[in-house]
Amino acid sequence: MMRKTELLSRFSITEDEFNCAGLDWKELKKIEKDYEKIRPTLDSVGRFAIDQMIGSPSIHSLNYRLKDTNHLIEKIIRKRLEDSSRVITLENYKDEITDLVGIRALHLFKEDWQGIHKYICENWDLAEKPVAYVRYGDSKRITDYYHNSDCLVQEHKFGYRSVHYLLRTRPKNEDCLVEVQVRTLFEEAWGEIDHRVRYPQDQDNELLVRLSSILNRLAGDADELGSYMRYFRIRDKRRQREHQKQLDQKNEVIEKLKIQIAELAIDSNSKMEISRNLEDLSEEKADENDNDMDFPWLNSFLDSELFKGLQNSLNDYFSSSSFKPIDISEKELKLILEAQKELVGAMGDDPAKLLNMLSENNGENLLVQIPESHQPLGDEEK
Repeated sequence: MMRKTELLSRFSITEDEFNCAGLDWKELKKIEKDYEKIRPTLDSVGRFAIDQMIGSPSIHSLNYRLKDTNHLIEKIIRKRLEDSSRVITLENYKDEITDLVGIRALHLFKEDWQGIHKYICENWDLAEKPVAYVRYGDSKRITDYYHNSDCLVQEHKFGYRSVHYLLRTRPKNEDCLVEVQVRTLFEEAWGEIDHRVRYPQDQDNELLVRLSSILNRLAGDADELGSYMRYFRIRDKRRQREHQKQLDQKNEVIEKLKIQIAELAIDSNSKMEISRNLEDLSEEKADENDNDMDFPWLNSFLDSELFKGLQNSLNDYFSSSSFKPIDISEKELKLILEAQKELVGAMGDDPAKLLNMLSENNGENLLVQIPESHQPLGDEEK
């Protein structure tokens, strides 16, 4: 360990602050000596935990470290400064400082946490309930999701998002705690940048706090956008499977009907007409009845400034002078009118479908400019 003056200088702790903490440097030296003695055992515990956690398929990557001796002493001093009634000694420091062995389990998508949480709870003895740190403004749906997973939920003042677990192990018949922090890759990147830039001497720097908050929001939006992409990919895959299943069933019925038609005692022209009508049934129809999957972070992205900004940017572009309507020729107009007739015909005897479609669009998406000479005539002009 460093000399006292070097350590205090490195971690921006004044001599007066150290004296106010009421700690004995000799006691801290004893803690240092004991910690150096048990580090090999702690290292074995950490590596064992890493080997076990690799078994969770939801984990993208794992980071592992033993707490640096100087950081241990600095943390004891700061804990004392934060709470003067807190006593940390040679006898209890291994229980009071719970992250001597630290593991970070990183996952790619927010919802991957579900699998990691289940794996940890089923395979480890937890010393306490997991703590889920959330950001101010996180929806009740998210906090309820953690509560329902038997986690304590705490709002972090700096917007830190992570779930912490405290695992209990017993090497040499003595309790040894391992802290596991589970978070996404984006959360890890923000946390590392924030820690290196602001900790410990610039935690109150207003500009750095604001910049870190912006970066935190961007990381959160990136997480939710990733989940959003995954959700639509899963939805589209499911829709394709359903479409194919429906199509196969329909074609099977059609083939049976064709066989029955061939056996009917009617003329060949009638048979051909019926067969053509059957072929029309082979066209696919979109299925819009997808249920929302278990994506508790999805709604918050739809309400986020990032998503609203994308929508506003598109709306601004479509309404700007840069987005010109398209002039069409006589031939193109004829094709459009014929397509409109076919569309109305496809509505059949249900005009409500057409009315709903028109009311949903309100004419806002009609981007084709029809020349004045081609405008439809009013009743008095017909």
